[in-house]
Amino acid sequence: MDFTIFQHVPYESPGYILDWIHENGYSMEEVNFYDQPRLPDVKDTENLIVMGGPMNVFDDDEYSWLPAERDFIRQTIRKGTKVLGICLGSQFIADALGAKVFKNEYTEVGWFEVEIREENLPDKFKGIFPERFKTLHWHGDTFNLPDGIKGFISSKATENQAFISENVAAFQFHMEIKSEGVMALVEHNETLFKEDLPFTQKPGQMLHMNKYHESNRKILFQFLNIFFKG
Repeated sequence: MDFTIFQHVPYESPGYILDWIHENGYSMEEVNFYDQPRLPDVKDTENLIVMGGPMNVFDDDEYSWLPAERDFIRQTIRKGTKVLGICLGSQFIADALGAKVFKNEYTEVGWFEVEIREENLPDKFKGIFPERFKTLHWHGDTFNLPDGIKGFISSKATENQAFISENVAAFQFHMEIKSEGVMALVEHNETLFKEDLPFTQKPGQMLHMNKYHESNRKILFQFLNIFFKG
């Protein structure tokens, strides 16, 4: 099985997703948009994973490659390729399916609890997600749900956190992140912590919540096994 991974900044890596790919012996191609990206051919893309980044999906004036990436993701989804989006990647998927991407009421940064609506999940994914669990959030934007698709995860700050439909899966939060990934995000986003905001944790608080990484990894691996292998 072959995977293409879109990465937008060097400090938001695939984390545990990369471990899962390696453990299963799959091949992988990385497209780093921060380093002279060359898009592959849509017809040669077997599975696509789109990672996060600090930009908005429509920041075309600052990031000249965004229109080509949006078009590629749209074509890939239409082709029936399995596409997983994390954070910014989830917003790309929502946009490709005709939903609005916009600034969230709150910036959500830190380990916050999400609640699952299992009745909105496709049957084969039921039983993977606990009714509630803490996961890492790092976003200021959010999305409406595409027509005909039900969201199944929400948090106090963000109503639409995830959806799965046919060949796409979109997660606003970061089950894939490792402890070093949290440190990298903190180091590259220091201005976020200058104000006291209701859904933005301080770095010291975030960096001392390592106990949640392993539970998130287990949930993620179960999901990946079903989404890509099923």
